[in-house]
Amino acid sequence: MPYIGDKSSINATSSIFENFIEQNCLYVDKTKFIEHIFQDTSDVMLFTRPRRMGKSLNLNTLHTFADVKRDTKHLFKGLYIETVPTFGEINKYPVIYFNFKDYRMDDFKQSLRNDLTMQMEDYLKPNQMGKILTNYIDNEVDYNPKILKTFMRILSNVYGKKPLLLIDEYDKPIFDNMNHPDFGGLKDYIVAVLSSAMKDNPYLGKAVLTGVTRIANESLFSAFNNPKICDVFHQSQYDADFSLTGAEVAELLDEGEAELIRPWYNNMRVGGELLYNIYSVMLYLDNRQLRTYWARTGASDLLGKLMTKGQAETMTKLLAEGCSAPAEVDDHIAVSALLTRPCPDRAFYSLAIQTGYLSFDIANFTHELICNIYIPNREARYIWASLLQYPGDCDAISELRKIFYNIADTGTFDCELEKLIVNLFSFYDTAKDTENAYHMFFLGMMKAFGAECRSNREDGLGRPDIVAETRSDIIIMEFKLVETAKGQTLETQARAALAQIDEKRYWQGYLGLGRPIYKVGVACQSKQCKIKTVLHQPQ
Repeated sequence: MPYIGDKSSINATSSIFENFIEQNCLYVDKTKFIEHIFQDTSDVMLFTRPRRMGKSLNLNTLHTFADVKRDTKHLFKGLYIETVPTFGEINKYPVIYFNFKDYRMDDFKQSLRNDLTMQMEDYLKPNQMGKILTNYIDNEVDYNPKILKTFMRILSNVYGKKPLLLIDEYDKPIFDNMNHPDFGGLKDYIVAVLSSAMKDNPYLGKAVLTGVTRIANESLFSAFNNPKICDVFHQSQYDADFSLTGAEVAELLDEGEAELIRPWYNNMRVGGELLYNIYSVMLYLDNRQLRTYWARTGASDLLGKLMTKGQAETMTKLLAEGCSAPAEVDDHIAVSALLTRPCPDRAFYSLAIQTGYLSFDIANFTHELICNIYIPNREARYIWASLLQYPGDCDAISELRKIFYNIADTGTFDCELEKLIVNLFSFYDTAKDTENAYHMFFLGMMKAFGAECRSNREDGLGRPDIVAETRSDIIIMEFKLVETAKGQTLETQARAALAQIDEKRYWQGYLGLGRPIYKVGVACQSKQCKIKTVLHQPQ
């Protein structure tokens, strides 16, 4: 069975396997990935795929399957993995899991330490820790990168099984901080941690890492023992284990709809497969609207900053003529090349392919890594058009534009917008009139990145603070000041702002435009804020 759950119940934001099963959400069966992992004789495996192609969900599914501390057999009922001998391995392994996505430069060591100590306390009783782990937990400033190997040794002895090590988005700290003055220190620490865990470690069962790119020439791969690389350039048994194949889309949609979405979301090359963007297809299933859901990301903004005049001319030609062009590429990314100005063509096009913004023709792919490149679909074409219109933006306007392009993922949108405010605002900017400061900030910034904005104009039964129209969305924003003396909190005021949007029916005049309407409630208190965003659902 290619999928289970209710096809009308879509969860496009969660990467937690258990949520899909327990809430009866649509889950496309990718549990063959688990079988492939356990059948693979490699100790260390690295999977590189563009963002939002199911990497985190697959890793979480593997974690849920293997974890010795849980009984999860019921969660896999009716799925592929239940029908094969590998199912006998369920719930037999200690699993160490890290997600580097949220690790920041200034607290990387602390974040790693926090995650590691929680897992130590989860898997081991105090009398099983031993002196080294006990001292590590007790010493809050101990960031010994070799402690992971000690932890794995004790887990092996206690459980009689070598632990699995899962690391999601291993490359994000590298790409996010490659221009930082302390980049070298961060890189050296990551290398030390990975080397301790994966190089000549007799207590390692398997290590599975995911990321967007394969990083080279940064000493990272010296930390592994001959890792197996499963990237977008080379065919492997794992090609169809992430995102959506044509056959899977045919099971989810009737023939007419499948043909309708193909030019929008298909043609993302992974080895021998041309895949659909699973994130965009799921959101299409949720609202049956053809839109750019994948949108611009940090990787696309990096491409905009790196793009030379010659590369922009090539991309303009690919965009205008819908053709392909020959290019030299690498199956890895050297950070030093991305820091070179001008950025070499080989590095630029390699990054564009690995991040999913370009595809390539495998028929013309040679061992010298020369291939024909092309823009895979309409969604990617929209992003390239945006990059060519606003190349090289690296200021707050670019940040805000990137955040608003991802508004469909409301949870991430809220978090990223709140972080931007904290980083940009000063207490003195907001001390005199906090609500007005927020209002004017958003109004000016949204106008600057091209949205058509109206401020305090009559709409519905009142005057919304801001209504912004982009090519794809309507955004209605209401701001509320938090007065603690009245018992108000950031949470209650953000909800009150949303309630006002509905009570005053600010959305009334935009229902017939055929674009999704997002309601954004902003509670503000000095430079603290709480943002809540919901997609308007017409009654």
